[in-house]
Amino acid sequence: MTRADVVAAGAKLLDAEGVDGVSMRKLATALGTGVATLYWHVHDKRELLGAILEDAMRDVHAPREGRWDDRLLELLRIGRRSLRAKPALIDVIWRSGWQLGPETLRVVDEMIGLIGESPTPADEVADVYYALTTFLFGFVAAEATSPGTARYRGGKDRNAFVNLARYRPAADPAGMDRRFEAGITRFVASLGRTHGRRRR
Repeated sequence: MTRADVVAAGAKLLDAEGVDGVSMRKLATALGTGVATLYWHVHDKRELLGAILEDAMRDVHAPREGRWDDRLLELLRIGRRSLRAKPALIDVIWRSGWQLGPETLRVVDEMIGLIGESPTPADEVADVYYALTTFLFGFVAAEATSPGTARYRGGKDRNAFVNLARYRPAADPAGMDRRFEAGITRFVASLGRTHGRRRR
């Protein structure tokens, strides 16, 4: 058994049980071994979850060439695909207290750098980063609880609410793809319109 085996099994357990359902004892059972054996590979649950996150972030890269806005949009798309495959990782990130590994911090650094290339004033780059990250995480979390997913629990009759009945927001895959594109495209385009403001 290798560390990679332990992390891969932990990822499957995370997908099935969520962060709160992951335990070293459950992982040992899934691997057919004892808990003590796992500690040769990961020190505790926190390290295990961090390793799962690192694996997921390893393939998230912004394109090296092109305009800052095109590269930022593509980074957000890749980030969404990676997180959508394992939405429980959003919970891992929120609970990490910024105790993040190098791959995850690299993605953060790339995103901040691309925002920094935009006309956004320097003292607003962090604000934009947090807003974009919150949109990305929130969107993926919404997708994870949409109709057709294991976590969907149904809802009340929409026809009883005027605006829900009129606009009928739904979470079908094609609609969610369109909404994500509309959201990030408008957000990133707005950064390009700050060129008339003084950069500080």
